[in-house]
Amino acid sequence: MYLYRAPNSVYFTRICLAKSLRDKGFPFDIKVSLLTRDRAQAVIRNIDVAGTLKKIINTIDHQTCINDFIRYVDEVINSLRSEFEKNKSTISTKPASYSIPIRDTKLSQHRETTAVAQAMSVVTLHDALAGFVTSKEKSGIRPLSIKQLEQRTCHLIKLLPTIGNRSPKSTQAICVNDITSADAMKYRDELLTQGRSYKSNKEYLAAVFQFFKWCKLMNYCSHNPFENVTVGQKPKVKANQERDRWDTSELKRLIHSAEFKASTADFKWVTRLMLYGGLRPSEACQLKPSDIVVIEGIHCINVDDSGKGQRIKNANARRSIPIHQSLIKQGFIEFVKTRKKHPQLFNYKPVGLVEDWSKTYCKHLSILQTCIGMKASQRPTAYSLRHTFIDEFKRLDISEHIVAQIVGHANPNITYGRYGKDMQARALLKYIERLEYNI
Repeated sequence: MYLYRAPNSVYFTRICLAKSLRDKGFPFDIKVSLLTRDRAQAVIRNIDVAGTLKKIINTIDHQTCINDFIRYVDEVINSLRSEFEKNKSTISTKPASYSIPIRDTKLSQHRETTAVAQAMSVVTLHDALAGFVTSKEKSGIRPLSIKQLEQRTCHLIKLLPTIGNRSPKSTQAICVNDITSADAMKYRDELLTQGRSYKSNKEYLAAVFQFFKWCKLMNYCSHNPFENVTVGQKPKVKANQERDRWDTSELKRLIHSAEFKASTADFKWVTRLMLYGGLRPSEACQLKPSDIVVIEGIHCINVDDSGKGQRIKNANARRSIPIHQSLIKQGFIEFVKTRKKHPQLFNYKPVGLVEDWSKTYCKHLSILQTCIGMKASQRPTAYSLRHTFIDEFKRLDISEHIVAQIVGHANPNITYGRYGKDMQARALLKYIERLEYNI
């Protein structure tokens, strides 16, 4: 609607902005008093005001700051209305206010703050992503985590032409503040059709949420379009359909296979360390001979990042794990002694740009599983050996804060987490020794 009459009979020009602009924070509509109750006069004034407003709105692009737009509209319209006042007739009325009424109250509050009144930086998604990655690198985050954040954000950028009705040629020029909550929802819907697991989809959304959170802090956008976007409910599956752990039959099939027995000592010991110590694959593969120590007379594994090239997931991952008697009986300590003069306990090397310590091991395990008839996508993974270790502790009803210390998780109990001390090696050993596999 361009022309309407208010209850007090004063005529106004009213123009609603497009939804694409409203999604970026622009006001819902613009209303301008024409300072008259005479319809004939209002029609003439409406031609000037509506035409001027439409021209201003049509000039909005990705570089336009909301506050600059509002200020410019105020200036132009007040200039037009001053001409009305000079030529007003006896039937025109003086309005209560010459400012443009805007229904978006959040935007009104937005204008009152000095920080947001500053012009929004205009940055393309590709440039912002480069800055985001650099920022994460300076934060000391693992290269693998940074690589995943970058890949998942790139996944969104590549899909934007499809989900946002944009030209593929314009992908490089799409700016951060061009992305709307509607784009975010369309991306979520597209994710759900691509066949990934619930967990993977959740991680993709978490990555782009983190990216836009950083962009908002950098003043590249006024809001995070992924703020309220979720994957939805986790699908319910039967217990026997979950592949989070190895069951006893699968462990027997692996350990007693000719292929496992013919494997390298490195492969066999890394497998056992995950199964009897709860180590992550990369934690086991990057161990050094000096990481096997004696504490209080107890053989332990030190997991830390003190050696060259060693990395841990976070501060909680730094820990000492008593070695299970089963590993000692199988000759683990003797194996360690044979490696004393080597820089690494095992012969695994970090692979690729992210320096993945476990990639070679995981590939070997995958090939072995295929050889013994375990079908891809229907079998547990290397990481599932650690899940099996944790699941066995749960079955034994061992307190969660004890398990958290052994496997390197954040302590779930705030009382223990804030005020408690880590248990000593001898105390932890009695829990480790309760673990038995019937294999």
